[in-house]
Amino acid sequence: MSEKLKEIDKILNLLENFTAAECYGEFLKENATEDFLFVRPSGNPISADGFIEMKASGDLSNDGYTDVLKIHRREFLSDKVVFCAFTLRTSFVYKDIQNTDLATVTTIIKKINNDWKFSWMQRSSGDSDPLLWELFKKN
Repeated sequence: MSEKLKEIDKILNLLENFTAAECYGEFLKENATEDFLFVRPSGNPISADGFIEMKASGDLSNDGYTDVLKIHRREFLSDKVVFCAFTLRTSFVYKDIQNTDLATVTTIIKKINNDWKFSWMQRSSGDSDPLLWELFKKN
């Protein structure tokens, strides 16, 4: 397996492990940069600690599933920086309101001390149409 394919495999594992985590905050404390931010659909950023606080407050609970439905773009910006765009499928309760979402997420992932870590994430509202990405596929 080539070195680049090994790195892609590590990045895919990072994405899969993020979606499998019971608490995003706990996962991100170990797998994100110190200055990591996640920009929510409201436009408001939250840190890994913010996710932990939200979960502890009872405002957020995972009640079903979270998975990467499809990766639409993965682009190495350098040997140590990757941009990814993907559709995230989630089911969760936020402030007593059930959400079942199909959201587009963009993320920047950086290689630090030979480990890939999330540096930035931004999530759309939960009603994206993954089929529209097909219009922009490179042939």
